[in-house]
Amino acid sequence: MKFHSNVNWFHKFLIVTSIAAILFLFWYQLRHINAFAATWDQVDYSLALERFDIMAMQPHFPGYPYFILGGLFVHQIVQNQAASLTVFNILFYFSTIFPIYKLSRGYVTKSYSFMVSALIYSSSYVLVTVNQPMSEGAGLAALWWFFWSVDRALRKKGFVRDLVPLVIFSILLGIRLSYLPFGVGLIYLFWKKWSDKQYTLIPLCFQIFFALILQLIWVCGLIISEGSIQGFVKLSLAFTSGHFNDWGNTAVSSDHSVWSRVITLLFTNVFWHGLSSLSICIASIIIVISLLGLSYFKWSIKTLSLAYLMALSYFIWALLAQNLEKPRHIVPIVLFILFILLITIAKKHTHPITAAICLCLLMSNIINSIHMIHSQASEQPASYQLAEYAKTMDKNSIIYTWEETRVLQYLDVPVPHKRILTYEVFLHDKTYYKNNKIYLTSKVIEGFSNQGNDLSGKIKKVKTFQSNPIYDPVYHEISLYEWIQ
Repeated sequence: MKFHSNVNWFHKFLIVTSIAAILFLFWYQLRHINAFAATWDQVDYSLALERFDIMAMQPHFPGYPYFILGGLFVHQIVQNQAASLTVFNILFYFSTIFPIYKLSRGYVTKSYSFMVSALIYSSSYVLVTVNQPMSEGAGLAALWWFFWSVDRALRKKGFVRDLVPLVIFSILLGIRLSYLPFGVGLIYLFWKKWSDKQYTLIPLCFQIFFALILQLIWVCGLIISEGSIQGFVKLSLAFTSGHFNDWGNTAVSSDHSVWSRVITLLFTNVFWHGLSSLSICIASIIIVISLLGLSYFKWSIKTLSLAYLMALSYFIWALLAQNLEKPRHIVPIVLFILFILLITIAKKHTHPITAAICLCLLMSNIINSIHMIHSQASEQPASYQLAEYAKTMDKNSIIYTWEETRVLQYLDVPVPHKRILTYEVFLHDKTYYKNNKIYLTSKVIEGFSNQGNDLSGKIKKVKTFQSNPIYDPVYHEISLYEWIQ
């Protein structure tokens, strides 16, 4: 009797601790809202709340209509555009506690389901991604709801159950089109229903047709906003070409080999950034949990096949078609890995020591998340520091930038600034500013050097601006150079 009483007390403790952790972090997120639009993409999203115009990159293609719509609703209450988008992400992602819990409940006990939900929600790098005015946060929330809806449709029959994944998948792509590979979940659902003889040809065709109609709702809205199908197609082709062949740093345009990209993706992005959140303590606990789950690898593949399939499909997409300089692109993989690991050990390792390890991870996540959320919301990004410095510069100056010009424009920096990509164009353009002080950012200098130009003796460093690389791995350090006339 005493043993059962202790067990019940322990399970209640897990539930209370998990709920308290989730509510505390949610409250802390709302208390420390990231209101910085510090990158080109973040400025695009923020400006879209003033005027939606894809041609003017407000936002950039494909428009992310449902994300912008959510931000507009919050913007009725929150004045700052970037903060509005961040708050929408926070609120939407908080709702994922329900699908994460329901998914977990299909495999483990009530108490461990709450624990799994808390551990996934508290993952520091995920929260950092959510706490940005970017579509990833809302996309991750929609992904959890989609994953749950597919799992739910697989478990039980029902016409409405089968339609819900189609609706949520439309919302998912209307928030973040790059999550298209997760459509493999629908293919898996259709295949299972077909193989179990729950679908005949006509119902299957209806499902596919209905799925396409739902996607056309937001696509047609974008076409109308652009004025014509031709204009929309032209814009989409230009963006797609640029993403894969120019600035997207995909496998097509990158100088790195596929093997090098695999190493970066797995160890730097997925493990060190995504799972460990740049914390040695968290990394150590993740390794222990992984070793515990390794002995039940076959069980997890068989039981959690949908999670493996969706994670693998996006892994291939991230490897070939995403910018590995930005680890935030791999967060969906991190979520599936965490789900698989935690469900496996919660199901197969029910010893109190396992729960103690999970509690250690939860505490580590909370401590790390508090620090990261606070610093993300309070410390000025390097691009903002550059803007503040530029406002003190002589009006008879000009700054040549890479992507920083978008932020300078957003912050109404009075000093003239231009985006420049090639050295030849710069040499020609600077002749118009013979009486001006000419400045260049470090990204411009790097670009010129990569084009084979030696700038030794032609520039001198004026100032360097730094911020935390975890929030912006590309522009966390910006140096300003003066051109020696």
